[in-house]
Amino acid sequence: MSFFLFAQIWTFTLVVKYPYWGIELEQNSSREWRIKSLNEDGNGIKLGLKVGDQVLEIDHMEPHLYHTVQDWSNVEQARHLLIQRDGQEMEATVKSRAVPLFDYIPLFEEAICLIIAGMIRFKMPRYKSTQLLMLVFLCGAFVYMSLGASVRGDYIGKALIGSLTALLPILFLHFLLVFFEEKSNIRLSKLMLKIAYPGVCAILLFQIVTMLSPQTILFYQFSKILIQLFFIIGSLCNLALLSYMYVRHGRDGSSLSTVIKFIGMSLLVSFLPIICLSFVPAMTIGYSLIDAIYTSLFMLFFPASFAYLIASDQLYDIGLVVRRFLFGCLLALVPASLFTGLYSAIFFRTVGKEEIIFVFLGSILMLSTMLYSTEYLTTRLEPVFFPRKNMLNTSLRKISKNLSTVSTMREMKDIFLADIVQTLEVQGGAIICQYPDSMEIIGAGEVNIEEMEALLEEGVLLSSPHYTCLEISRTEEATNYLVMTRKRTNVLLSREEQQWLGLITSYLEVSLENIHLIRTLTNKLQDLSSRFSDDTSAAEFQWFRKVMFELQEEERVRIASDLHDTTMQDLFFLKRRLSTLMEKYALNQEDKEHLDNMLKFVDLINAGLRQSCFELNPHLLREIGLVPTLRQYLDKEAYTAPFDIHFEPGSNTGRVEQEPLSTKRHLLRIIQELLNNARKHSHASRVSFRLGAAPREFQLIYEDDGVGMQSMGSHLPEIGGSGTGMEQMKGRVLLLRGSMELRNKPGSGIKISISIPMREVPDNGLNHQSTGR
Repeated sequence: MSFFLFAQIWTFTLVVKYPYWGIELEQNSSREWRIKSLNEDGNGIKLGLKVGDQVLEIDHMEPHLYHTVQDWSNVEQARHLLIQRDGQEMEATVKSRAVPLFDYIPLFEEAICLIIAGMIRFKMPRYKSTQLLMLVFLCGAFVYMSLGASVRGDYIGKALIGSLTALLPILFLHFLLVFFEEKSNIRLSKLMLKIAYPGVCAILLFQIVTMLSPQTILFYQFSKILIQLFFIIGSLCNLALLSYMYVRHGRDGSSLSTVIKFIGMSLLVSFLPIICLSFVPAMTIGYSLIDAIYTSLFMLFFPASFAYLIASDQLYDIGLVVRRFLFGCLLALVPASLFTGLYSAIFFRTVGKEEIIFVFLGSILMLSTMLYSTEYLTTRLEPVFFPRKNMLNTSLRKISKNLSTVSTMREMKDIFLADIVQTLEVQGGAIICQYPDSMEIIGAGEVNIEEMEALLEEGVLLSSPHYTCLEISRTEEATNYLVMTRKRTNVLLSREEQQWLGLITSYLEVSLENIHLIRTLTNKLQDLSSRFSDDTSAAEFQWFRKVMFELQEEERVRIASDLHDTTMQDLFFLKRRLSTLMEKYALNQEDKEHLDNMLKFVDLINAGLRQSCFELNPHLLREIGLVPTLRQYLDKEAYTAPFDIHFEPGSNTGRVEQEPLSTKRHLLRIIQELLNNARKHSHASRVSFRLGAAPREFQLIYEDDGVGMQSMGSHLPEIGGSGTGMEQMKGRVLLLRGSMELRNKPGSGIKISISIPMREVPDNGLNHQSTGR
């Protein structure tokens, strides 16, 4: 990392500090230094210099004494030239230090390589192949980084660009060998790598020796040809490897064959331009047809596309990607042809054949790339250009996720309907479940339930101009509808919003079916619990009762914990904040009384929540025992009960405390259920509880002077359905292997006697009793 930063600072400093002249000199027989060639992107042409001009001075030094002329026969790292042309002397001075476009292209290519290398480093799995691919891009970044310093005659720049250009195809070959080994368990020989890596090191050493030699220019020309030859051989080795893999595995129709074909085509696109248009012409005729700085742009194509396929998990969908891109090319042919024809017709006098070909191919490439990227760009830019559609899609994901947690119609109203009403900005919405003999409607917002019910009975709700009504599902048991009112602006929903609702109903259909199944299962379980509440079936269904009561206790403990950790803590902080306000600000008497009343109201809420938490999770049973807990609980209930409560513990109730915690919890729940039933239905003035202990059992006796069982009979199904009635008490008694006797006195109250056998405990080792029952 330190070397990279040093190299970046060094090369960028040279690019900014020195202009690029692009002048190559040669010495004639008269020992005059004349311009041999001028690079079209250099400052030499911009300042009016011509081939054949004699260079008299470079920064006030004779040419043969200037270091870049001595080493490379080039004019670089200079600001002033003295030129002689046709016997007349003229000066050429670069005054501006602005970086030309010629130097921005390598910086752009370097930035692309670094970005892709960073994506590979942080986004892709850390396999050996991905690490090598990252090194390929880092190598490319160093090559582009060094270009500006190299063309300015810098030793470090030339050493870096030469050795790394030779290294690039070797690294890529190493990547291919490891990649094929990881993806298909094909082990290939790495003998070529054992030869190539030392060859790159030898090239680097040769370049260093060359720069120290007095004949630098001669050795440099040789090393340049050697580097280009090494690059060509390395690229041919990559193509040979792919050809071998294609012959061996490319015709079996597997995913590997698609990968091989894709890599081969992309490699040709990446490496052939720089080889055929830059390196081979430079080695054969002495100059490049197209400068390597431009043909090197194609080298980014394959690694970038390959990194994209790996990062987006589309490696084995390459065939689909290629077909989509080719389809984009076919669609781009017509507009590209029309544009090229129009361009040729307008500029027919000045346009050349090369320019027409460039415009045509460039148009196809740009249009096909845009067509291929449309889906990705649409997804990314949707929040900006299609905010309403993006909001609906986001809400759809949220609502569908929330629907997975819905198990009751109340949750359906609070979670589902409220979100839809808010998202669509309508006045209200409703879900209607029409059964053969009844109807169930839940609504959110401002909805007229009676009007909807009347329109549905008349059969005109679906066509009503005031509502948007969609049928969710139709079964033998029920027909379900989703109904939305007009928007707050008093207009109906748009077509896009209605289509969105249509998607919602597909999720809603499943959720309503789940709620129906949960209801059915709950009713069957309650029916099963009430059927098998007699003594003869107690042993057979003991496991069922135990599981049911354990689940109830777990849920109560969870709710109590949630209340304590959330609501009660929020009330505590609210009270402290209000107290701080009273102490911090000087308030008048009325405001102080108002805040004081608020604090008292918070205390009342907190006290009620504490009582609810205790009823849900009676922790005092473990701390102080059953009898003291009952005494505290009944004393608190006596303040709000519409009747007198009396509790009479027997003399031997200490024996009850030796029972398991689960037994004591069941007794407390039985007393809570008896007291709740007395509140709802007894109309009593006095309720009493007696808890006593006999030698082998203890008894709980409940009495009241209310209306008796005759008036309560009609309420029993509801009580049983709610899980707090007589069936629950019978189930708890049977779970404890006890018995329950009920004496009903219509108009005079009831008496319930519950007997629970005690667990036999050895008397300190003196009286060894049998533990069997």
